[in-house]
Amino acid sequence: MKSTTPLLEEQNGRSPAARLAAPQVIFSGDNAAAVTLEPAGNGLHFSAPAGSAAEGLHVTFTPSESADGVALEVCIESAVALRGVQLVLPLELGLGWKSYVIAPGAIYNGNRFVVSPQPYAPYLLTEGVTPDGPIVVADIPRLSADTGYRTELAANAFAIPAVGVFDPQQRMGCLVGFDIYGDWGASGVNLVTLPGEPVKVELCLPVMRKRRYRFCDWEDVTNEPGMDLEPGKPIRFHVRLMPVSAETIPAFIHRVALHGDTCVGSAPRPRSLSFADAAERIEAKQDAHNWNERNGYYQSQMGEKGWILQTGWVGGGVTMAAMAMSENPERRRRAVRMLDTLCRNAVTPSGYFHGLHNGERWLSFGGKRPGCRAFSLIRRPLECTRDVLKVLELLRTRGEKIEPVWESAAKGNLEAMVSTAERFGHLGYTVDFDTGDVLWGDTACGSFGIEPLVRGAAWFKETRYLETARKLADYYGSHFLDRGYTCGGVGDALMAADTESNYALLAGLVHLHRATGEACWLERAVQAADLFATWVLRYDAKLPVDSPLGRIGIQARGAVFANTQNQHGAPGVCTSSCEALLLLHEATGEDRFLHMLVDIVGCISQMIVRPGDESVWPGLPDGSISERLMTMDGMCPIGHTASLSTWSEISMLLTARELPPVYQSPVTGTKVAFDPCAAPMNPTNA
Repeated sequence: MKSTTPLLEEQNGRSPAARLAAPQVIFSGDNAAAVTLEPAGNGLHFSAPAGSAAEGLHVTFTPSESADGVALEVCIESAVALRGVQLVLPLELGLGWKSYVIAPGAIYNGNRFVVSPQPYAPYLLTEGVTPDGPIVVADIPRLSADTGYRTELAANAFAIPAVGVFDPQQRMGCLVGFDIYGDWGASGVNLVTLPGEPVKVELCLPVMRKRRYRFCDWEDVTNEPGMDLEPGKPIRFHVRLMPVSAETIPAFIHRVALHGDTCVGSAPRPRSLSFADAAERIEAKQDAHNWNERNGYYQSQMGEKGWILQTGWVGGGVTMAAMAMSENPERRRRAVRMLDTLCRNAVTPSGYFHGLHNGERWLSFGGKRPGCRAFSLIRRPLECTRDVLKVLELLRTRGEKIEPVWESAAKGNLEAMVSTAERFGHLGYTVDFDTGDVLWGDTACGSFGIEPLVRGAAWFKETRYLETARKLADYYGSHFLDRGYTCGGVGDALMAADTESNYALLAGLVHLHRATGEACWLERAVQAADLFATWVLRYDAKLPVDSPLGRIGIQARGAVFANTQNQHGAPGVCTSSCEALLLLHEATGEDRFLHMLVDIVGCISQMIVRPGDESVWPGLPDGSISERLMTMDGMCPIGHTASLSTWSEISMLLTARELPPVYQSPVTGTKVAFDPCAAPMNPTNA
């Protein structure tokens, strides 16, 4: 092993050692070479060897103690001009190579799952799948469960500027914070695990990957340039090493979430629209481009090709629920007609709702490739049941008529959930909607069932539904929160760790706590919120000024990263107002949940298409919102987007209908403006 310099010494077995190995200088282009710097002086000063290509380069580390560990200022100086170089700072952490590794928004538990290399959108396998798994992902950035592995990431693929490593057996870990950007451009982070050796984190200035991930595929040649160093012009980089003593993975993730709260964001949101303006634009767009008069529903997409309605996930019942809250009587009537359409026509023999409608007939699955199983994603009927119950609750509040068939359809879905859970212990990932049998699990997709079961228990006065919700909450807490990830919540990313199943679990736990008053569910809800916080962009991402989103001044802080496969930020959560964060604040008195919600809400309305945006979103009508807000390059270039009318429209509409424009906490007195155009000025999480 190369010589290292101690930065954090192990103390009483409760704090990991962290050691700095000798930095390297990598020359790119025609002068490709690697030079290892040599220690000098007190061991925190390194110089390039005489006669090497990097002669004249010096790197100095200046440590200072902080309340949570050690802060390092790294100063890079060169006596001569150096062109196209990368500085690699290797940190060896005294933690086992199979430790839990999190790169917020990009890697969870090392993404150590079974890999099925497929192009986008990856489909389910035909062989080797059971109700108990395995968890399968596409060929995404990852570490390995059984061999040494190395993965290279751009730091702007992180939602929080830190990487965390935690060894559950030693009950200790380390959080490494760093600068995402600097004079060098964007930083890079390499994660290295070798059998029998401590985990290594390599911080790189700038990012220069040998292979770059691109949307279920890889590029071997990226041509990422190095930085140029000028004589006498130092470059400074900051690192924080934060040892964490924790009993569990959720306790460690809590520390990661708190680090995100320390990020500084600017207040201006130049393109923000008021709640009222945003809601009217989106509702008018839904009426003009998504309402299907012949079939009696709001389509999940514009046009009539493909699967024009999905009952859950990216549209369907959730659009119905949002439009039922409209102030416009005609839109309310259309929402009720859609309720009637779903409840009379979309119920399968098992009691679950179908998953899709193609304009002519109801189906439980989407397309498939040869050798792959068709989707019967359990999320769709679970979400649809939740939304049917929300509309029924709204109609009762208004004193409007409720048809027995609507209640019967909701009850049939709830009974199907109870039956599936009793037979399999969970709700799976894909389910046979004729029998209610789980075809393939085990993921956190079934966590979407907790909230409708809680709502159903209240509506039908049925304790069995509440008991099933308890059992599912316990199951998904122990099988997923305790392992530091949730997965399987989306239909186009196989079982990649994702934010949508995470939020569904959070919302279900919050509603379960409100219904029962049982403290264990509040504790679990906070754990789910901590994990969810690792998906939310907490700093000001830099978008190129000549990029489509950069030209119109999008401020990306508060974007919610989708999943570890698709690697893009999104305006909002699919598909929710994130109201559960507000309810969680009221239950805990923790203002951090309010501040995170302000960031999320502040991001969404900037992305609403309006007149003059034709060059950014060609062909999209006023009131549309694309789901893609690229702050990293995992799908398309930074600062780019796509002309897609998506679920983000309904997320914004729910936000405008379910959150108050201005809110004053009855617990802490904190006052915030969720409506970005309302007073008072929004506090940032600075």
